[in-house]
Amino acid sequence: MKTALYIHGFNSAGSSNKAENIRRKLAPMKVLTPTFAYKDFNAVLKQLRSIFMMQKIDVVIGTSLGGFLALYCGATYNKYCVAINPVTKPHETLRKMLGENCNFVTKEKYIMTEQDLAVYQKFTENDFAKIKVNPNKTHFLLSLDDEVLGDHHY
Repeated sequence: MKTALYIHGFNSAGSSNKAENIRRKLAPMKVLTPTFAYKDFNAVLKQLRSIFMMQKIDVVIGTSLGGFLALYCGATYNKYCVAINPVTKPHETLRKMLGENCNFVTKEKYIMTEQDLAVYQKFTENDFAKIKVNPNKTHFLLSLDDEVLGDHHY
């Protein structure tokens, strides 16, 4: 059986409606939908490495910040990738999230700091910038009405 990994967006969770819809639409494929605590981006990267070491992932799917990570994982692990409205510069996009936040799904509260954004920036400039996306294995789904991307990016 093929296995997909779904990486949710910022302030979401692996138990979100979107994750459930993806799981249902891809049945009978096995779809892993873990929750990532984006406050600690280094822990997210470690969690992703562990998933790819422990599971045989055939395709990685991600939305928004998860789309950014899906691109990275697809290129890094040579997997098929579907990036849905991927964020391209998370340290800039997440700037508006500085301060107190509440996860839409888990209701967990946390504070996003400048130091957190610096971790995203370092990763984007040092690691993400080096990936080579395989056009034969990478697909983008973009929506002009995305709340993060908005209609000013087309």
